[in-house]
Amino acid sequence: MLTVLETVAEHGPLSAAEVARRCDINRTVGHRLLITLAQRGYLRRDEEGYTLGPAITALSRYMATDLAAISRAEMAKLAAETGETVVLHGLDNNEAVVVDQALGQMHLVRVQHTPGSRHPLHKGASGWSILSFQDTKSQSKILRKVDDLEAANKRIAQTKMDGFAVSHDELQMGVHGIAVPILRADGTCSASLGILVPAGRSELLPALAKPLMAAAAAISKQLPKR
Repeated sequence: MLTVLETVAEHGPLSAAEVARRCDINRTVGHRLLITLAQRGYLRRDEEGYTLGPAITALSRYMATDLAAISRAEMAKLAAETGETVVLHGLDNNEAVVVDQALGQMHLVRVQHTPGSRHPLHKGASGWSILSFQDTKSQSKILRKVDDLEAANKRIAQTKMDGFAVSHDELQMGVHGIAVPILRADGTCSASLGILVPAGRSELLPALAKPLMAAAAAISKQLPKR
């Protein structure tokens, strides 16, 4: 059943026949599994085929709540230390979603995000820091949407080498950011921790890498093991 969910998540929308073929299962068995998952809300069916359903979104919200609770203390500490906006992103359906933020109090001019807002993984430091630590197959699926594949692959390689991603004016003019992946014990990544600054303080980004990476590492240690 999990294989069916993973297949639809990665390749959907899919017909029942396509799911059976990709999962290498009998069509009748595949059809029964799809019906069960759809009845429970984990899948939905439309004219194009099966896609993920509302129950998966609900599970993502529960996971995001746990992630926010685990990260809150480190985020508040980092915001107080740097005086800047600290933002937590989670991975949801191949997009980066703002889970929570902590606002620094040192500056009158600061950047704010809207919890729940989302953007593509190939946009912004937070997205790139998550994308760079996905498996090659997942990366290839996302990178179909980029105009310059060579540049995107170079950026992924640079992010993995540095351990962080930097962005300038990618999602919003005048907003610059640095972000690092929050890695699980098995090396997988489904979240990132970032710091956002206005253009006038963009020269501070390199100095923010060390405390940001330390905070992300502290959060990683608290994540439940799969």
